[in-house]
Amino acid sequence: MPSEELAHEIQKHLQDRRFPSATYDKGRRALQYPENLTASEWSNIRAETEKWAKGRNMELSETLRLQLHQVPQAQPKAEPKFSDEELKKKVNALSPEEAEKRYLYLSGKPLSELSDAEYQERLELAQRTLEKPKPDKK
Repeated sequence: MPSEELAHEIQKHLQDRRFPSATYDKGRRALQYPENLTASEWSNIRAETEKWAKGRNMELSETLRLQLHQVPQAQPKAEPKFSDEELKKKVNALSPEEAEKRYLYLSGKPLSELSDAEYQERLELAQRTLEKPKPDKK
């Protein structure tokens, strides 16, 4: 902006037209708009500013600032950590039918998709199945 007075004038002009308000940065001598403007809002502000500037024998100069897009990182699920004893108790507390269902569920998932706790549980369930006494065939 050539002067602070012109900055306040265009700022008032745009506010009168119901555009989102901008802040004037004296150090940079520039109007700054919020970063969350839509493309449509930005285009309308730009067009209105160009019309206003032409009437004063001025031209529009845009400045864009680039910054890294911060993608929120997914928080890993907090896995319950079981000691070997706790895991054995958990598996032994299951009925034979529940244990079989749980084992089939865990064995149906690829190993790469299992959490550490699920992997350990799958091993414990498999071990329980191997240790289970087989009914005598007569």
